[in-house]
Amino acid sequence: MLYGRERFYMTGNIVIFVTDQRQSNLAACLPGKIHRLDWRRGVEKEEALEVLDNSRYLVLPVPVTKIERNHDVNIILKEELTGKKERDWILFGGVFGPEWRQRCEDAGTEYYDMMTDAVVVHRNACITAEATVAEILKYSDYSIRGQKIIVSGYGRCGREIARVLSAMGAKVTVLARSVEARRLARTEGHEAVDFSYGPEEAYGARTVVNTVPALVIREPMIREMHSDAVIIDIASRPGGTDLMAAEAYGIKVVAALGLPGLYTTKSSAKVLADAILEHSKIRQDGKEAKTWIYQIAI
Repeated sequence: MLYGRERFYMTGNIVIFVTDQRQSNLAACLPGKIHRLDWRRGVEKEEALEVLDNSRYLVLPVPVTKIERNHDVNIILKEELTGKKERDWILFGGVFGPEWRQRCEDAGTEYYDMMTDAVVVHRNACITAEATVAEILKYSDYSIRGQKIIVSGYGRCGREIARVLSAMGAKVTVLARSVEARRLARTEGHEAVDFSYGPEEAYGARTVVNTVPALVIREPMIREMHSDAVIIDIASRPGGTDLMAAEAYGIKVVAALGLPGLYTTKSSAKVLADAILEHSKIRQDGKEAKTWIYQIAI
C-alpha cells in the first residue's frame, strides 16, 4: 500500500477536526452539506462514534499532533484505529509523526500527508511569508524597507520569506549551514553566511526570523542584538531560540507558530482543500446520497 500516494475515490461523508480558523474554513471549500459539532460543549462519545461510523474521510489538523490536545478525541481515534472493528477510513492531515503513521499502517488505514505534497508546501510557504511580514509589522518598531533583517534557514519557508522581505526593500542576510543553500541565497540577491557569523551579523539587525527547528539563535548572537530588536521564531516547538538568553538581554521573542492557521485562513483552507480534491474524486450526482461534512470543534 502506497501511503500518501493513492488517488482516493471520495463518495462518503467527511469529518473535519477543527483546531484553528483554517480548519473551520475548510468545509466551505469542499462539496457537501455542513453540520457543526462542538466537542468543547458536551458532544457525547456515542454521538461522536455515530458520526465516525457514518463517515469515510477524516481530515486531521496540520500538524496532526494537534489532535492530541483533546485527550478524549485522541483516545477515541486511537481505540477505533486499533480496535477490532474494521474501519474503511481514509485520513488526510499534515505531518503524520512516526506514531500516527505506525498506527494507520497497523490498522491498514490509508492516509495522505498533505505536507509531503510539493504544491501544498510551496503555497503554504508563500502564505507563511506574508504572515511573517504581518508579524514583523506587528512587533517591530521599524519599517521593513531599509531594515537589516536576518533570516535563519533557507528551506522552503526561509527562501520565500527572504524573497518577500527583499522585494519590500529589506536588506536580507541569510544564515545557513549548507554551502549550497548559501550559494543559492546569494544568487537570489541576498547576503548569506554560516551560522558561525551570526553574532557578527546580529549587530545592526533589528529583526531576526528563524525557520530552523533546532537551537541556532544562541547567546553569543543574542548578546550582540540591539535592545529593541525582535526575534520572530516560526519554527515548530520548541523553536530555535535560546529563550533564557533572550530574556536575560531583554530581547523580545515571538513564537509565531502555525501562521497559515492564523492569517489569510480562507486562502490557507483552499490550499488544503485543493490537495484533498486532487487526491480524491468527489461524486455528487443524483444517484448518490449527498455528502455530509461534519465539523467537530475540539
